[in-house]
Amino acid sequence: MNHFTIEGPLNEWIVLFHGTGGNEYSLLQIAGDIEPNAHVLSFLGDVDEGANRRFFAPLKAGTLDRADFDARIDAFLKDWPQLRPEQATRITFMGFSNGANFILGLLEKEPAIADRVVLLHPSNLAYTFTEGSNAQIIVTSGAMDTLALPGDTMKLTKQLEAVFPNTTLKLLDGAHGMTEQEITYLQDTLR
Repeated sequence: MNHFTIEGPLNEWIVLFHGTGGNEYSLLQIAGDIEPNAHVLSFLGDVDEGANRRFFAPLKAGTLDRADFDARIDAFLKDWPQLRPEQATRITFMGFSNGANFILGLLEKEPAIADRVVLLHPSNLAYTFTEGSNAQIIVTSGAMDTLALPGDTMKLTKQLEAVFPNTTLKLLDGAHGMTEQEITYLQDTLR
């Protein structure tokens, strides 16, 4: 999976996973708003959906292609030890939509992969979490989101809370997109 890094003076890392139609630059501004001095590691999804990039195959009739999803999660986890910053004081994974869903797949298999996890507008795609960790998990949802329904996101949050006790959900005004209110909330919560 293609990626790039931006060096920062802090030994803190923010690892980014964009949403469908985004790219490796899509979440840079938000990462900078949260911690402008952190190192950034940003990934580009390697699945094409027309002109759009994703991290796993598109849903079929609203259902996850579990074989494709698991294969892509396993491939990432195989490469992660070589990419993981060894001396990082804190690692934050942040993903929007498709990227957030990809992170949820990582948490299924490696619940302690990051110290903090920010799931921006994730979907509830029948994940199974058998183990958790003390990672701080922040889930956001838009009250008018028609792609990642807020009710489903609330159910997903309850599922996460069962094994990740430091999970919080923030329901915001808006639809399936980032708002200033959401960025301000993340700044206040993550600093």
